[in-house]
Amino acid sequence: MKKNLLPLIFIIVVALMAPVVLLAQGGPATQCLLTESKLDDYDIRCPEVTDATTDVVCEFDNTSYDCAMCCTVNTILKTTNWIFLGVMTISAIMAILGGYFILTAGGSAEQVTKGRDFIKNSIIGLLVALLANAIPAVVRNVLGI
Repeated sequence: MKKNLLPLIFIIVVALMAPVVLLAQGGPATQCLLTESKLDDYDIRCPEVTDATTDVVCEFDNTSYDCAMCCTVNTILKTTNWIFLGVMTISAIMAILGGYFILTAGGSAEQVTKGRDFIKNSIIGLLVALLANAIPAVVRNVLGI
């Protein structure tokens, strides 16, 4: 199994790096697209994003906004939202799989235990994802930021 792990990791890294290498050929960016309305929570001069359906373009040569920082925070927020969605999806799939193991156990205590463990781990993953998504807001409220 360990011999197969290294080529698999290499393939995943190459697959993740290919879009970065291919899209880097266009030259330096002059603007970015702001889509996150949570940017108002941070002390950064950003154009206001009124709702999720309206995208705002931030030009890097605009001196009234700090577009580089706005774009960085926007990218971080987008990435964490996608990671949160992925963890929630995996958690739901694990819970369904655990239920499947329990339903198809046919009296096998080992299968029931396996199903229970899957469900328990999916609940733990769900709680970790929810806490990870909520902790930044709680810290900002405590610190008054």
